Amino acid sequence: MKGLLVLTKFPCLQSPDFRKLFYNYVLTSAAAWASLLGRGWLIFELTGSSSAVGLVTFGGMAPMLFLGPVAGTFADRFDRRKMAMVAALFGAFVSFMLGFLTLAGSVVMWHVVVLAILQGTAMAAVTPASEAIIPSLVPREHLLSAVSFRGIARHGSKVIGPFIGGILMALLDDGTGWVFVLTALFFLMATFQLYRIQWRPSSTLLPSTESIFNVISPMAAAAKYAYVDKRLLLVLSLIGVHCGFTMAYDALLPGLSDEIGSGSSTFAAISVGVGFGALITTLAVSTISDESARGRILIVSGLGSGISLLVIGFATNPLVAIFGGFLSGATEAPYMAVSATLIQQVVPDEYRGRIMAVYIMIAAGFMAFMNLGFGLVADFTGERILFILPSVLWLVIFVLGGVFSPALRHLLRTGSFRIEPATELKEPVSS
Repeated sequence: MKGLLVLTKFPCLQSPDFRKLFYNYVLTSAAAWASLLGRGWLIFELTGSSSAVGLVTFGGMAPMLFLGPVAGTFADRFDRRKMAMVAALFGAFVSFMLGFLTLAGSVVMWHVVVLAILQGTAMAAVTPASEAIIPSLVPREHLLSAVSFRGIARHGSKVIGPFIGGILMALLDDGTGWVFVLTALFFLMATFQLYRIQWRPSSTLLPSTESIFNVISPMAAAAKYAYVDKRLLLVLSLIGVHCGFTMAYDALLPGLSDEIGSGSSTFAAISVGVGFGALITTLAVSTISDESARGRILIVSGLGSGISLLVIGFATNPLVAIFGGFLSGATEAPYMAVSATLIQQVVPDEYRGRIMAVYIMIAAGFMAFMNLGFGLVADFTGERILFILPSVLWLVIFVLGGVFSPALRHLLRTGSFRIEPATELKEPVSS
């Protein structure tokens, strides 16, 4: 009876294959968050510099920006499931390498930077391929639920990865090295969940192999489609600003945590707080099927994303900072879940892998460059101002956009687009 209630409340879970994909998302995201935690604290211990943390964070995120178009194009041409499996296995190998070097006491900064780039490359391949599978596993009416559960996995997995990683770092002298071993195990378990999925693409969905390594013109076509379709342009533009100003604080957390007190424990606790907040609110969003509610979610989460960073920026003790992290996760996650749902609902399948790559490229790209910039500046200004000023800028942009942009105002009021789709841009599947 309880099982039927869960399936009714979270309809995407009615699909056995989506449940396996969800487990994969949880494990892959837990690996990414645990690795981000371990790398951030390892570099801060080695250098004591926020700029070094920013450089490593940039190295881990930059492949999403530079290799995302390639991965997105391949996701539209090859078996998305197999592509994600190979990338996850590569992520496991890289994590084992970093864990071995750290536990052996041989790790230096350039090792961490190079391996962060390689692991980012694995994530750049995993993400668009696995994201593009979602609409093939659930009916259209369950898409918001499915994308919301994707958000639960991405953000809520901070409860798993950083929590276990934080325990390892707190209890073991060489705990940071074991965090990377944990990351590798997460990747291996994620690969197994992909292997268990029964769905296979039909031959009509897989394009011909002619010119399969030409990624420039297909990605240019997808970028043009996203630009011409003003619905996508609106959502993607807001995602870029939102991610850059409210979600790019990873490079700042080690230094701020050290200033507030308790060092790595505070750092891990804030990360776990973000995960708990994301888990709770994204679960709530996944039960919503009313389109009009999406606008209200965007308003509350958009404003909350800025306010939460103000709380962290003004925090003078760990409890306030952890609460700010909780509020940050509780608002960032539903904002990104609704934005991704809006994109998934309007993109034709022949563009899906590439458009999701554009989405990921924009989100990760803004976070990567802002983390790098914030890390470099923080060594001179301190971390607090870099929480406060960007959050204020986001709030101003979001409020002014809602007031003066008819398209955004309509979206926030109704949860749907007032703009017509880009009907003039179509391409054959075999492009």
